[in-house]
Amino acid sequence: MVSRLLAAPIMVLLLIFSPAQADDFSYADIAKRFPETRLDEKSVQEAKMHGECLVGLKKLIFVKRDHFDPVAEWINYRTFSLLEQFPPCDVLVMMEVARDELIGKEQDPATNP
Repeated sequence: MVSRLLAAPIMVLLLIFSPAQADDFSYADIAKRFPETRLDEKSVQEAKMHGECLVGLKKLIFVKRDHFDPVAEWINYRTFSLLEQFPPCDVLVMMEVARDELIGKEQDPATNP
């Protein structure tokens, strides 16, 4: 019984003071530990680009606007299914085009009588 009570605090202390701190889990640190399977430079650059595209998708949701934005509503649920099918940058381009088309048509008096 006493050993079980001590086990949890000991595990927590081991995790806190172990050499593998949170900093050790960046991609650069992991790649150093597994050099034979790390991504090549082109793959790393592509992954960084897709990471920035994910940020772009997120920013589309939070664009300050004075009126309803239908693409922001789509991003809430449609992006997940699109990201299962396409890379993040492809999805960002799709959403940007959709937003431009929909908002442009809303503001164009010829298409919105």
